[in-house]
Amino acid sequence: MTSMQRNYWNRLSAEYHTITRISLTDFHYGPQIPGERTLKILPPLKRGQRALELGCGGAQNSVILAKRGLRCAAVDISAAQLAYAASLADQHRVAIDFTVSPLETFHTKFHAPFDFIHSSHAFEFVKHPAAILRRVARLLRPGGHLMLSTVHPLYQSEWAELTDGDGKGVSGLFLPTYFAPPDDIRRDATGRIEVISRAYPVSFWTESLRAAGLSLVRLLEPPCVTPRQRPPYTTDAWANDPDHLRAVPTTLILLAKREKKHPIP
Repeated sequence: MTSMQRNYWNRLSAEYHTITRISLTDFHYGPQIPGERTLKILPPLKRGQRALELGCGGAQNSVILAKRGLRCAAVDISAAQLAYAASLADQHRVAIDFTVSPLETFHTKFHAPFDFIHSSHAFEFVKHPAAILRRVARLLRPGGHLMLSTVHPLYQSEWAELTDGDGKGVSGLFLPTYFAPPDDIRRDATGRIEVISRAYPVSFWTESLRAAGLSLVRLLEPPCVTPRQRPPYTTDAWANDPDHLRAVPTTLILLAKREKKHPIP
C-alpha cells in the first residue's frame, strides 16, 4: 500500500499544487473551512520549541510555524511533494528538516521528543491509524500537543436527488452506514487502484487517542466558509460544490495532549 501511495503522490504532486491554493499565512485544517485565524485551535507555542508535521505535502503549515521561530521537521511519503515543500521553505527563508518516509515507519527516523506534532488530512491514507497514533504519542514531550485533522465520516456521503412523500423533489445526502463509511478509492486511467482514503466514526479517533495515552482537549467539526470568506485551503472544485460542503462537515479536527502525569503505553 505504501508503494501505491508514494507513486500516486509523486505523479500527482505538480498538478495538485497547480489546482490547490494553500495559504502561507493562515494555518489550515482542511478544505473549504476556516483556518487558525478564525478557529483558534493551536496550543500556546513558543519560539525554539520543536514541531513535527506528518504527511506534510507542501508543508505550508510548517512554513508558518517556522516563521514564528519554531524548530520544524516535516515528513511525507513523496519525494516530489517534499521537493515542492523545500522550494517553499527556501522562498520564505525558513529552515525545515524534511524526511521522506511513510507514516507507518516515520517513528524510526526521530528520537528526541517534540512539543507539537500536527497532521492535516494525511491519516485517512494510512492503513492502521491507531497504531501510528501510539507512535506519535511516544514522540511527544510530556505536556506536548497533537493536532490531527482528517476527513469527516459524514463527508463520505453522496449527494442524492430524492422525492418526498408528497412527490416533491428534494436534495440531500445518502450514507449507507455511518459505522463503516464508503472508501474514497482513487484509480488511474486504466482503472487500477492508486490510493484509498478511508474515514472512521468520530468515536474511533477519540478512543484511539485515549488508547495511545493522550487526553482530548478539543474536538471540532467546522462548517465550510461563507461565500464571502476565503478559506486557507481550497480548489475551484471545492468552491463550486457548496450544497454538499455546507450540509455536513468535511473535516474532523482533534487536539490532544500528553499529560505529564500519564504514562504512555
